[in-house]
Amino acid sequence: MRHDFLDSIANKPFYKLIQQKYSGKVARRSGVSYMNHIQEGAFILQLIYGNNETLMEAFCLHPIFQNDKSLSQLLSDDSDELAFISPPAIVLGMEYRRVTSSYKIKNKIQSFDSIEIGPLDKVHKMLVADKIQNKKDFMKYMYLKHDRPSYQKASEHGLQYFDSWLNRLSVSQEMYTEIVEQVERNNQ
Repeated sequence: MRHDFLDSIANKPFYKLIQQKYSGKVARRSGVSYMNHIQEGAFILQLIYGNNETLMEAFCLHPIFQNDKSLSQLLSDDSDELAFISPPAIVLGMEYRRVTSSYKIKNKIQSFDSIEIGPLDKVHKMLVADKIQNKKDFMKYMYLKHDRPSYQKASEHGLQYFDSWLNRLSVSQEMYTEIVEQVERNNQ
């Protein structure tokens, strides 16, 4: 199912753009391709909310808006990439950037209800897919993977961070587990 879904977006301009940006890039700690985050997150988005092209476009391109360097390149005078992004996806990407930039993993979240997620339902949906996928990879590749006390503390902090986000977004542990199982099944 995931491969059929990926085939359905593979030729979209937004997907080609993020593929170009992420080509050959991997996460430092896990060694997992950055495109894996986009693919799994887009799959989660489609699984939960169905196929909405603007939502899918904004999700797939969110790293371009989230990263300062990528955003600056996107807006540079010698770039024509902005022309390939729909105006609604640009708005959603910028709102996503605003929300997530306020709550980085290195910062402690005092309580989940202190996370200000803004008024846009599509951004909430993007956040659900993003945080489920991020927590899945965190649990698989980083959580309690080292014996040093500092890593143990960082693992607990990371778990608290993701659980706070998921609680704020009304994603139950059962929903999280079910979605992750479907992602893993479809990765086989």
